[in-house]
Amino acid sequence: MTEIQFFQKIHKKYKESNLLIEGDGGFKIKRGMAHVMSGYLEDLFALFIAKKINNPELEFFVDKVTSIRFEINEKAKSFKPDLMIIENNVMTHYFDLKTNLGWNRNAENYLINKNELIKKLKGRNAWIRDKQDKTIKDIKIAEDLKYHMVIVFGGNINPAMMSNNFKVSRELENVQLDVLHNQRKDESIGSINLEAFNNIYNSILIQD
Repeated sequence: MTEIQFFQKIHKKYKESNLLIEGDGGFKIKRGMAHVMSGYLEDLFALFIAKKINNPELEFFVDKVTSIRFEINEKAKSFKPDLMIIENNVMTHYFDLKTNLGWNRNAENYLINKNELIKKLKGRNAWIRDKQDKTIKDIKIAEDLKYHMVIVFGGNINPAMMSNNFKVSRELENVQLDVLHNQRKDESIGSINLEAFNNIYNSILIQD
């Protein structure tokens, strides 16, 4: 799947999100708000990354609750990457996928908090529970883990604000920020940010 194909699928899904899933059955049924796209974007991004890595031995978990206990007797805490990659029971990648930054145009505090979270997670033991059979999988969190925020569409905030978000992310040891498309969702695929895609490829393909 190429970068263009990735966005072609997204644009197609956006058009479908305005339709009734079961049709109108001949009645006067009309949808106001479009269906939520976040789940589809998470699934598509996971497949896109899995195809790029092309390693059937890896495990990819989408929107999966992960539990951890920082102290022996304390109550377990949880976090939920939109996509995490596990290799030999080690969590190596933590991706957080956002459709845009409309929910948090100035993401400085958000990124700082995520930086602190990753600092606490590094090298720790954690676990995930299978939704079907309830079995528990013990995992270890990589020492070089980063919080990798991937913004699909970056065109809904002004350039100065986006520039500040990038500045903040560059100053944080455990955070990486990338924007895949520089415009809004309804604009040309010519605004695909190939540098951002390359940053992601480097993070998943070049390992020490």
